[in-house]
Amino acid sequence: MFRRSPRRLALIAAALATAFVLPASGQVWEPGDPPRGTHDERSIDMEMAPLTVPDAPPDTGAAPAETRAPEVLRVEDAEDFLCERAPQGKAKPVPTPFDRWLVRVCAPQGQALVPVLGEAWVAHGSADPVSILAMPPGAVPPPSIGAFDARYDIRFDALEGGKLEGDGRARAVALIEAAAGGGKAPPYDAVWQLDAVSNVGGIRYNLFFYVKGERPGQIIACLDQCRQALYLDVLTGAEAKEVLGR
Repeated sequence: MFRRSPRRLALIAAALATAFVLPASGQVWEPGDPPRGTHDERSIDMEMAPLTVPDAPPDTGAAPAETRAPEVLRVEDAEDFLCERAPQGKAKPVPTPFDRWLVRVCAPQGQALVPVLGEAWVAHGSADPVSILAMPPGAVPPPSIGAFDARYDIRFDALEGGKLEGDGRARAVALIEAAAGGGKAPPYDAVWQLDAVSNVGGIRYNLFFYVKGERPGQIIACLDQCRQALYLDVLTGAEAKEVLGR
């Protein structure tokens, strides 16, 4: 997954581990967030029928994204934050090109999707960092008995996606236009959808990446056919450093 030297990768693991320790309010859909039907400045009203996004894989007409297994590198990562020592089948690789924009990590509370080093995902118009947790909101954690290890046993069983065209792209356009409200939606060249399926209840996240050039500038993260959704900004450079340094 990472084409970097072992020493550089060790630094990345340490930096990501530090960045990932977020308050509960900075994680996605933790218990206590506004229930469906209530809205604040960070929520998106997705109850209108034209904006419903089917809870299904992206359009099959487009060429499927390649899935590339992570490269095995020997690094100093005692907590296995990058999932290099995960048992077979318990750490699905992130497909291309999504592996250039996010990292699947094995954290003590379960697996999660986080931005690559040097970037931050924040709720739109805020400085609140966001990560995508394999443990769905309100779900009961599995019992921690026997050989249970949350790093590998609360996980994503599937990570698959592709570039949206046709009707799929039209739905994604409607989503970001609704998220922008009365303002103009940000410019983008392409939309890519990643579906991440948790092994806890089979919950499916739909993540829409609005890409300008080589990188996404905005993401819409959905649950329950986008009846629950977060509109995210992707910060880079000094902006990301400031947010992650808080």
